[in-house]
Amino acid sequence: MPYEFDRIKTLAPELYKTLEEASLVIFKGDLNYRKLVGDINWPHETSFKEALKSFTPTTVVTLRTLKADVVVGLEKGQAEKTAQVDSNWMVTGEYAVIDCYVKGS
Repeated sequence: MPYEFDRIKTLAPELYKTLEEASLVIFKGDLNYRKLVGDINWPHETSFKEALKSFTPTTVVTLRTLKADVVVGLEKGQAEKTAQVDSNWMVTGEYAVIDCYVKGS
């Protein structure tokens, strides 16, 4: 679907219901990550859970190589520290993140 994942519950309720039955859903890739967090330039310290908005059908893990300037779940100061080492760190594809939301947390 060409929408952010938080819209699935409304646009594809049967799909959302299927996802709710899973113990874990794993997403891979930059585009999926950006669709999970709405492709919004959140403050980097924003929690992954907050950035998911209403997309919380089950436990969600995402694996992503950074290729766009959208990232959440970093510790305070981590983005600035990394930028001192590599000013293009968010778009080079040389850095990656793993984020997780545990259903019920």
